[in-house]
Amino acid sequence: MDEKKVMEDAVATIARYVQFDTTNPPGNEMPAAMWVREQLTNRGITSDITIHEPVSGRGLVVARIAGSESLKPLMINHHMDVVAADPSQWSHPPFSGKVADGFVWGRGTLDTKGLGVMFMLALELLLREGVKFRRPVVFTAVPDEEPGGDNGMRWLVENHLKEIDPEWVWDEGSGGLKDVFGKGVMFAVAVAEKQIYRFKLIAEGEPGHGSMPHANSANTILLAALQRIIESPRPLKTGKASAAMFAGLAVTQKFPASFLLRHLDNPAVLKLAGGKLASEKFTNAVLRDTVSVNILQAGYQINVIPERAEAGLDCRLLPETDAAEFRRWLVSRIADDRIKIEMIQMSPPSGIAPTDSPFFQAVTGAVKKCSPGAGVFPLLMAGATDGRYWRERGYPAYGFSPMILERADISRVHGIDERISIDNLLLGIKMARDIIKTLCA
Repeated sequence: MDEKKVMEDAVATIARYVQFDTTNPPGNEMPAAMWVREQLTNRGITSDITIHEPVSGRGLVVARIAGSESLKPLMINHHMDVVAADPSQWSHPPFSGKVADGFVWGRGTLDTKGLGVMFMLALELLLREGVKFRRPVVFTAVPDEEPGGDNGMRWLVENHLKEIDPEWVWDEGSGGLKDVFGKGVMFAVAVAEKQIYRFKLIAEGEPGHGSMPHANSANTILLAALQRIIESPRPLKTGKASAAMFAGLAVTQKFPASFLLRHLDNPAVLKLAGGKLASEKFTNAVLRDTVSVNILQAGYQINVIPERAEAGLDCRLLPETDAAEFRRWLVSRIADDRIKIEMIQMSPPSGIAPTDSPFFQAVTGAVKKCSPGAGVFPLLMAGATDGRYWRERGYPAYGFSPMILERADISRVHGIDERISIDNLLLGIKMARDIIKTLCA
C-alpha cells in the first residue's frame, strides 16, 4: 500500500464530502448520495447501487459487493446528515473541508462522513489488491440519523430488511479513546445503547399582567415541576452491558479501583463506587436513567404572564428500565394535574450484541495490529445510533469508529471546530481494510 498516495486520496475525498451541506433539518442528502454512488462506481468498487428516496430530497444509498459463497453479508453503514454549525464560531468554515495543521476541518468529518470515506477507500484497496470476497458486503449511506432516523435507517429496516439480512452490522461508534480511562488508548466497541424517551411537559395557568405575579402562573407551575424532577435523580444500576463495559475498563486502573470495576454488578460494590462514578458525566450516564431539560418555551411579551409554558426533555433509559415504570416515576415527581405529558419519541430496549462474535474478534485483531498496546472493551452507548434498529430485531449491530480521539476531540462532535486528523484517516482505512478482509475474504 502506498500510504502517501492513500493519504492524499483520503484527504481530498473527505474534504469534498464535507462540502455537501447536509445540515439536518432539512438534510437534503440527495446530492451527497449521488456523489457517493459516483465514488463507488468510479473507484471500481461496485456498480450494483440503488439510491432510495424515503422522502423528497433525502437520498439513501445501498451498494452491494458480491461474495462467492451463500453467506449473509457484512453491512457497513454511515450517515450523511450532520447537525447545524455556526460559521462565526469556527476557525475554518464548517463546510469548507479546509486542510490545515494536519487536519481536515468540517462538520461531519467525525460524525460520520469520515467513516464513510474509510469504508470506501478500504474496499477499493482490497479489490485493487486482488482480494476475493467469500462473504458479500452491503455498503449503506443513510440520511436523517441525527434526529432519530425515521426517514433513514428506520425506513430502510422497515422496507428492505429481508433484502439485506446481514450477519453483522457495522455502524458508527466511539472508537479509540486516548488518556480518557487512565493512560493509554482504549478502543470502544458499542454493543448496546440506552432507550430514547423524549417528551414535552405542558403547563397551563392563569394569564395576567406582569405587575401582579401569582402562584397559578404557567411558568411557576412548570419550573416547580422541573425542579422536583431534577432534584430526584434515578438510582444507579448495573445491567449486563454496563457491567461488561466496566469490567473491560478495569485493566486501565490500579487496585482497588480495578477490583471495584470488575464487580460493579455487586450492589455493595456499586454503592461503594457510585459516588465517584456519578460525578463523571459519562459514567453517570451509563449507570442510570438520565433526564435532560433541553428546551424551554413560554411567553410572548415581557409584561404579560403567559397562560402556557412548555419544556422539552430528553431522557435516556437503561436497557433494563421498564418505560411504563419510568413514566409512573415521572408522574409522581411532577405531582401536578395542571401539567400534561406529550410524548415526542421513544424507542424499545436495544438488544446486546455478543462480544464472542467473529466481528468483535476481528476488531480486536485489527487493534492489536494497527495500534499496539491499545485495549478493546464493549461499550454501552449513552446516545442513540442507527444500530439500534437492527439490534431491536435481533441482529448483532456494533458501533466502531476506527480512529483515536483525545478528550478534547470528543467535544468537537456536535460542537465547534469538528475535524479529523490525517493520521486518523489513514489509521481508519487500514483498520477497516483488515476487519473487512478478516470477515469477508
